Amino acid sequence: MLIAGAKGFAKELLATIMQGNPEEKLAFYDDLSEDLPNLLLGKYAILKNEAEASAYLKNTDERFALGIGNPKLRSEFHKKFVALGGKPATIISAFAKIGKYNNFIGEGCSILTDVVIEADNSIGKGCLIHVGSLISHDTKIGDFCEISPRVNLLGKCVVGNFCSIGTASTILPQIKIGNNVVVGANAVVTKDVPDNTLVIGVPAKFAKK
Repeated sequence: MLIAGAKGFAKELLATIMQGNPEEKLAFYDDLSEDLPNLLLGKYAILKNEAEASAYLKNTDERFALGIGNPKLRSEFHKKFVALGGKPATIISAFAKIGKYNNFIGEGCSILTDVVIEADNSIGKGCLIHVGSLISHDTKIGDFCEISPRVNLLGKCVVGNFCSIGTASTILPQIKIGNNVVVGANAVVTKDVPDNTLVIGVPAKFAKK
């Protein structure tokens, strides 16, 4: 499998993959950083241009996973690797708890350690659900969202596309979060949030567009 990214979150994703399949053969991709060695952690090849990535996807393994956290970059890399012939892989930690009743997880998602997803939830493609987050019931998350560690998304809340929900924040039941929204760390969201907005605090308040 090819991991799009070769720095911080890519290493976390590596650890998550190894939980379920320690024999998984991986390579990493980074065409921007000039300070990277040829091998990540002295073991895994780092591909540094699209020609190398295309050859890997065609000749070695067509699967790729998103090893970056930023929602917009996740979307860009998803499009890039699909165009190169890749197929998005969904990574779910062996230590995540996914309820068996009517949960939908889109392609290319990353579900990390100790995540709890209860019942009747929908998660769009390319999302990152980070360590220890809780997704309650009847929650809908759009595409390419970043749900940071220890977030609580409570019953019947809605999160739009390309959102970043900060560490240890809580979205109360039935709250609607628009598209391209950033929720600050430790915020408690008690009211609906419009598109293209940053909210912070307890209770969360408008900070800027």
